[in-house]
Amino acid sequence: MSMEKGWLEKQRQFERVQDILKISFSPIEGTAEQIMATDDYKDTTVEKLANTKSGNSYINAMTDDISKGGMSILTNKPLALKQLVVIDLFLPKISKPIKLLAEVRNVDSAIKGAASYKAGVRILSMSKSDLKRIENHILSLKFEK
Repeated sequence: MSMEKGWLEKQRQFERVQDILKISFSPIEGTAEQIMATDDYKDTTVEKLANTKSGNSYINAMTDDISKGGMSILTNKPLALKQLVVIDLFLPKISKPIKLLAEVRNVDSAIKGAASYKAGVRILSMSKSDLKRIENHILSLKFEK
């Protein structure tokens, strides 16, 4: 099977930009399909979901890149495919972190540097105002270059 150049980018819906940001995340029980199948999913917030379904232990990590649809995170803790995580994303010049629900889409282990794992996550849920903050942050990074 031959892979054509740029095959990974064709799978992504949004452009990713390199950016190292502080995050904290907490794994939660269940898969995306299970969570989204519940009656109250559309009426709840990520905060409520985190409080009811997580072990309440947050793990500190950082991003490698970010888009408005997902990000790569670097962590010392292993993550499993399809695992759900609640992420607190800390953007510069914003005092309150952005809280979002994400699903692990891929995992690489034993990478070089301080972190042992790199995981690609797809954002499943966040507020519209937080999405706008991420979009503005990405635009500011692109204009800096």
